[in-house]
Amino acid sequence: MIRLLVLLSASCLVIHGCPTIVSRAQWGAKSPKCRTRLSTPVPNVVIHHTAGTFCSSRSTCSAQARNIQSYHMNSRGWCDIGYNFLIGEDGVVYEGRGWTTHGAHAKSYNPISVGISFIGSFSSKWGLKINDGYFVSRCG
Repeated sequence: MIRLLVLLSASCLVIHGCPTIVSRAQWGAKSPKCRTRLSTPVPNVVIHHTAGTFCSSRSTCSAQARNIQSYHMNSRGWCDIGYNFLIGEDGVVYEGRGWTTHGAHAKSYNPISVGISFIGSFSSKWGLKINDGYFVSRCG
């Protein structure tokens, strides 16, 4: 089943290309307090969900990205938003720390992975845009 999903995702990538990526400036990110370079390419991609509110438009997803960044920086004491990329239900990818900055999403895997998080809580609902996570992992 996993192989089928990967094959279908790869087919979609070939047909549709890379997704739209909204830059940090476009969603209104704060400047990071510090930055550690990520040695690329990395062998792993870690998929998360933000366990918060869903979003379905550029404006609501941008607001959620700002909220997540504020939580990570102000409550967690991190340098920046923890994820390298976020994906909203609008099907758009939002740049977090990006391709070349060490994340704060999965402690043991941070130095050897890119972290992609779907905006919202998927404990009881599965995201419809799972292919976007695959696209991001292949388009960097």
